[in-house]
Amino acid sequence: MLKTFALLLFAAIACAEFAVLERDNPPNGFSRIGPSPPETILDLRLALTQNNISGLQDTVYDVSTPGNARYGKHLSKEEVEAFVTPSEDTTNQVNAWLKSHNLSSSPLTTAGDWIAVSMTVSQANALLNAEFSAFQNADTNQTVHRTLSYSIPTMLKASINTIYPTVTFPVTRPSFTRKKILTPSETNTSTPSVAPDCPGNWTPTCLQELYGIPSTPATPAANTFGVCGFENQFVDVQDLNAFLKMFRPDMNPNTAFSLISVDNGINNQLPAGVGISASINIQTAVGLATDVPVVFISTGTGLTGSVDFFTALLDEANYLVSLAQPPETVVQTYSDSENDLTPQLAESICNSYAQLAARGVSYIVNAGDDGAANLGGGAECFPWVAPFPASCPFVTVVGSTEFTANDATESAASFAGTEFVSGGGFSDIFKRPRYQDTVVPAYLNTIGATSSSPFNISGRAVPDISAMGAGSPIVLQGVVDTFWEGSIFAATIFASMISLLNNERIAAGKPGLGFLNPLIYQNPTAFTDISTGSNPGCSPDNAFNGTVGWDPVTGFGSPIYSKLLEISNKL
Repeated sequence: MLKTFALLLFAAIACAEFAVLERDNPPNGFSRIGPSPPETILDLRLALTQNNISGLQDTVYDVSTPGNARYGKHLSKEEVEAFVTPSEDTTNQVNAWLKSHNLSSSPLTTAGDWIAVSMTVSQANALLNAEFSAFQNADTNQTVHRTLSYSIPTMLKASINTIYPTVTFPVTRPSFTRKKILTPSETNTSTPSVAPDCPGNWTPTCLQELYGIPSTPATPAANTFGVCGFENQFVDVQDLNAFLKMFRPDMNPNTAFSLISVDNGINNQLPAGVGISASINIQTAVGLATDVPVVFISTGTGLTGSVDFFTALLDEANYLVSLAQPPETVVQTYSDSENDLTPQLAESICNSYAQLAARGVSYIVNAGDDGAANLGGGAECFPWVAPFPASCPFVTVVGSTEFTANDATESAASFAGTEFVSGGGFSDIFKRPRYQDTVVPAYLNTIGATSSSPFNISGRAVPDISAMGAGSPIVLQGVVDTFWEGSIFAATIFASMISLLNNERIAAGKPGLGFLNPLIYQNPTAFTDISTGSNPGCSPDNAFNGTVGWDPVTGFGSPIYSKLLEISNKL
């Protein structure tokens, strides 16, 4: 029967119109060097239309909104799969189309919403009405095979969300941190709300004092705190031990973390493998989430070395969804911008985060360090571009704060002395989620924003909250290294606090907090409002300013652990 269907479909395709996805030019840094050799093998991924993604998203809000009768009733793996498994017609149509080109697929997820198809360039050009070419990045000398356009039969438009990688090019842009060298004029001379030696030296003890984070060991519970690592960022165990000896002498210096490997990810202990971002994440997480089990989720580059950043994001999320018990808290601090991937790919990755939210995972990301823009790695500026995956409505986004030389309290981080500014803004891909329906319009009214504003006033707004992102010490290859700055710190600090709260709940026999945003937007008083500072990207005119209440610079402000604990205990 399938063979007959494939022949009929093949005949229909021969006279069908085609749906086209295209881009005008390769991204900056890439240039075309010629057509791809016909026999080059391409490993393509197809995102099939999920049968009820809107139903899943509605369920996420139900189980994540305090006051809802379903609050805390997180879904099982099988219950989530019932929402995202493609219909039988969808799967049959796509497989028949592939079969008509002598191709076959294999599932990448247990739900079958992502499938893999390996083919030659010649086959891909015929299948997708494409012209795959070799493109080279002048800075990295990386050569990739991509097309500037591809087509699928119109009758399959409702069955295939995206095919990747085709028109999306690889990026290697983790959330960079930069080291700030203080000048005498930048030394803090104010009377801060914490110990005088804390600003510029945000050790775990200082952060515990600032936010009221407990230093007592967490009650033993079946609770895990996942820390994501990408792009060959590894964590040196000896550096962590040295960090704990110096900055958490009350803890066992041999406190360790476990490892989850995705796409053949490893945790290389050779000195050359030490990564700044991964070290910041693990040292901060272990140093603040006292005795909560921490797992390093190392997503590698696959057996062929061909897994790029967006593939890694997708594979990491889908791996966690596949687990019977994923970590209750996850922090992911690598980001890019929305203009580096297609809306279809962004939506497909975001749908994976929605699945994690339905499973009860508190998934926390940073707002990036490009201000209200994408700085293109510092080479070129694209104003009003939101960061991704922060723009996905199903993650919690953390911006950055700092203490400047004359401030007694936090302000939005400008990271003076570096080219980085705490990120924030409005998505061009994702519409405003329902939990923002009150506070975001209030902010827009305050600044007089209209539909003619240079940013999308109807888009998902970021960040949700903020935390300290400036001046934390780390240990690298046995040496204390200070004044590193970036929203990577902020996200990990907040995630550490949530992991402690989740641990308290699970130890008490309650479910974890799960997707946090509905709770956060119901409880703005659990955060210290920050109304000073801005996030200029391309220029001072390309920025949002901090205001009273929520704003796209610091969100609701910085967390108050005692108030969050009080709210959590009442749920």
